[in-house]
Amino acid sequence: MLQTLLFILTVIKMTNCETLYPDAPTNFYIKVEESFTGEAGLCIRVFCFFTIPQSVSDPIRITWFKGDPQNPAVELPYFSTNIFYPHEKECNFLLNHLVQGKSDGEYRLKLEWGEGKVYIFPQTVNITVKTKLTQKPTISVPLLTVGEKAEISCKVPGDCTEPLADIVWTGIDGETSRRSHGVPNQEEHFSIMTFHPKPEHHNTKLTCTVTLQGSIRSESTVILKVRHSPTILNSSRCFVWGDELSCMCVSSGVPLPQIYWPILNGTTKYFSAVSTENIICISNISISGFRNVNTTIECVSENLIGMTKMEIQVHNHGEKPKVSWSFSTPWIFFTLSVVLNVIFASCLTVVLCFHRREKHTKPKDDDHVYMTARKRQESVYETIKMS
Repeated sequence: MLQTLLFILTVIKMTNCETLYPDAPTNFYIKVEESFTGEAGLCIRVFCFFTIPQSVSDPIRITWFKGDPQNPAVELPYFSTNIFYPHEKECNFLLNHLVQGKSDGEYRLKLEWGEGKVYIFPQTVNITVKTKLTQKPTISVPLLTVGEKAEISCKVPGDCTEPLADIVWTGIDGETSRRSHGVPNQEEHFSIMTFHPKPEHHNTKLTCTVTLQGSIRSESTVILKVRHSPTILNSSRCFVWGDELSCMCVSSGVPLPQIYWPILNGTTKYFSAVSTENIICISNISISGFRNVNTTIECVSENLIGMTKMEIQVHNHGEKPKVSWSFSTPWIFFTLSVVLNVIFASCLTVVLCFHRREKHTKPKDDDHVYMTARKRQESVYETIKMS
């Protein structure tokens, strides 16, 4: 009976946050936030400081717990940032791999020192865990250049210790590895994609998918921009119409290349156009009084990555037409379309008129025609025989 009474008194004393021995000091102080909210699969890091009376001697065991002080459901050790704070001690704790319903609840701090001496702070820290993961992986892409080795990193959401994360890359093929860096108990974890960019990787979508605890998914996507030196395409052409030279140079590159014609000697008698993808540049020149057929014209294309040249063969297309059309290609197609539509409409009208004339020709003697020229009161229509 006496032992039962002592146990009840002990529980009451601990519930009231008193020590378990008489004449114990009471001027304990703690500084910590009262509530924290985290997302399932991640972690919560709580920073805390406390002061103790001078009579409390080291070493002190610092423990966070949830539930019954005598039989806690969860016990968490504290971690230190190794920073000296005068007159204060650290009582930080990390709640890792959050699970809704299991990690939620009120946590309290317990100090133990000497021979069975215990103090429990009355303050509580309330933890709430959300099921939905809103944080996304962070993809970091360096400057990508064709032929140069590149490393793209995907950071796992949060800064938890040894996260239970599976990381999958989709979009391109490459070698993957795992890395981490940071201070203890606050590390960043990455997956690294290593590959050699090619021109076809430009504007490719790359996705990093992170799965936490086997079922909690989050992903991020980036569009790759791969730099490469210009390439002059084989669609570049030069023609001579009579005594007029017309040339077109087509170049592809990232950043968008510029095109130069050394034959122009620094003049600007040409015009350029850019593709909708902003990676192809087209430059056209037109020079009158040119009669040097069976020669080549040099086209030069350059961007920040490099430069290239091409000698374009000049082809003869005969005499220049007497009528010089100033229409651009779209206008020419539009004009042809209108002409064809007019011709088709005219033919259709002739056919319909011919069909109507045949339909309204004079009928034979034995044909009957029903007419409604006059309506009688009894609403009977007359049939007339044509002679």
